Amino acid sequence: MGKVHRLVLTAILAGPGCLLCPPAASAQIVEKVADLNIAGGGPGGPLDRFTQVGTNLWFTTAKGGIFDPRGTVSRYDLVTHEVTVVASLGNEQGSSPESSLLVIENEGYFTTKSGGTGNAGTIAKINLINGVVTVLYNFPENSPENRANGMQTGSTSRSGLTRIGDELWATTSLGGTSNRGTIVKYDLTSGVTTLVTNLDGPMLGGQAFDGFTAAGTNGWYFTTFSGGSTFATPGLPLGAGTLGRLTFDEAGHAVISRLVDLPDGYTQFPGLSPTWVGDNSLYFATTGPNDAPGAIIRYDLDTGTWTNLFSFPQATALEIGSRPGYSGLTEFRGDLYFINRQGGTNASSPTATAGTVMKYNIASNTVTKLADLGGPVGPQSLGSASGFFGSGTLVEENGRHYIYYPLTAGGAYNNGTIIRIDLAAFRVKITPEPGQQIRLSWDGGYPPFTVQQRTHPVEGDWENVAQGLMDRFLVLPATNAAAYYQVIGQP
Repeated sequence: MGKVHRLVLTAILAGPGCLLCPPAASAQIVEKVADLNIAGGGPGGPLDRFTQVGTNLWFTTAKGGIFDPRGTVSRYDLVTHEVTVVASLGNEQGSSPESSLLVIENEGYFTTKSGGTGNAGTIAKINLINGVVTVLYNFPENSPENRANGMQTGSTSRSGLTRIGDELWATTSLGGTSNRGTIVKYDLTSGVTTLVTNLDGPMLGGQAFDGFTAAGTNGWYFTTFSGGSTFATPGLPLGAGTLGRLTFDEAGHAVISRLVDLPDGYTQFPGLSPTWVGDNSLYFATTGPNDAPGAIIRYDLDTGTWTNLFSFPQATALEIGSRPGYSGLTEFRGDLYFINRQGGTNASSPTATAGTVMKYNIASNTVTKLADLGGPVGPQSLGSASGFFGSGTLVEENGRHYIYYPLTAGGAYNNGTIIRIDLAAFRVKITPEPGQQIRLSWDGGYPPFTVQQRTHPVEGDWENVAQGLMDRFLVLPATNAAAYYQVIGQP
């Protein structure tokens, strides 16, 4: 093993995006920006991603509001950091939404899980200017009679809406002829809602909990939490889940295809829609059973094959957490960010809820824990992943990038929080390389990077070692002399 440079142990800011590199500088920062409180009609924790409109992040909540626990439509102001309830939902408008908002001009479209005339949920919209909520469709009562007669178009939609042309598409997790859910569409021009297909279980999967992901000209992709070829097998009576696709034939008719049958074990039970990265790959996470609690999976569009990239065994649950399938994956510059719902250092057991904030590096196939969730309720609590079932939202503020997450529990009032990951924070490490070399590597910051060195921590001029680096590493020859490095990124 080659000798390595000795690095100063104190981080020193040297300008915008510039850091004198210690062996373990601060990681990408996870911070709480708001505590949510249902007292007095405030919102509870949201269950899906935020939607940015200008300097506001809009979201729905399944709890809170003046008719608690019917829920709200609320917003978070990125400038003032204030949370405002824009509309408290009543049963007639639909209640307990777990949907994000799809914003078209001044209207935000969403689904609700229950309420409405059939108490099976609604499709609704809110005027973002005046806060008026309008019901567009009431899902029929989810009764055996309605299902048998083909009158049940879906129930308990947890899905956000996806716009395709002049139609808004959604999934439901229950209802339909098999009570395994449906795919429906709402026509913006005619105002008519149409049942597209029933999710039967064995063929098309069942229990879709999220919406669709567009992947260029390849179609729209979705997951089902259960169903597929393992439907009704011993130990898996509802199936292990599927990856499906929506396309259209030459006549414009919808074609629903099952692409992947997931087996049991780590790879069963995907919860959220996949994330499209590059031109060819979809990534999604799974929940798994207690003894094999989840995985990160890649599906390659060109070959039609899937790969289990990373499994989360129980053995590491108290350190890095487990059950990533309750979280969508948010991509930023080659990393996938997500939340593990169980485990972490604040969990009382590997299967207990607390959670962790994580990232997965696609190139190196490694995971890194950014923060532990859970712990005592109070002002210092980041929040808890208890009940978490959502995704992060990438937001740019003043030239810096963040990922905002909703949490449904914990915080000062145990009603949830809003947290964010500061993607520009630096974390630097040094490791030996074969052939009398060292590797200087870092997370965070924005390229191109410049690496500089000098032989004294505070005296002398910095000399450029490398400039214009687009990667976040540099391999250098090892020497016996002390050297001090700084990495300069873009502000």
